[in-house]
Amino acid sequence: MRVLILAFILFIGLIEISFPVGAVSTPPVDEIDLMLAKVKKNLAMASEVTQVAQKTSEKLVDAKVEEKAELKEAVIAAEKKVEVMETKMEVYAVKMIGAGIDTAVEEVKMKGPAYDAYLNYVEEGGKEEFDYFRMYIWQQK
Repeated sequence: MRVLILAFILFIGLIEISFPVGAVSTPPVDEIDLMLAKVKKNLAMASEVTQVAQKTSEKLVDAKVEEKAELKEAVIAAEKKVEVMETKMEVYAVKMIGAGIDTAVEEVKMKGPAYDAYLNYVEEGGKEEFDYFRMYIWQQK
């Protein structure tokens, strides 16, 4: 029996020595170096791309700032035009009222000689609305 146990242990030892289990496998160094080289290459490319993106975004920001300045100038010019047009409309409305033409369909801004006369009328005790005063009372005084 002893010989049989020794032969069995010897047989198991020989199998273990001739066929390693391979529980720890070492990674191939060449593949790791290739992967590291790829990573470095990709990082360099990403760095270049971010630099280009930053330059492009700076150009876009500069363009938007210029566009905003142009728009501000355009708004100022448009406001000046509107002021001139409002003055012309008030003069036009006063001339139309002076000629006896009904301007009730046109909105008249609350300024100018007609409105000043209306304020005077209200201070003196007048109770009519501005449109009625403008159309019927102002020119008949």
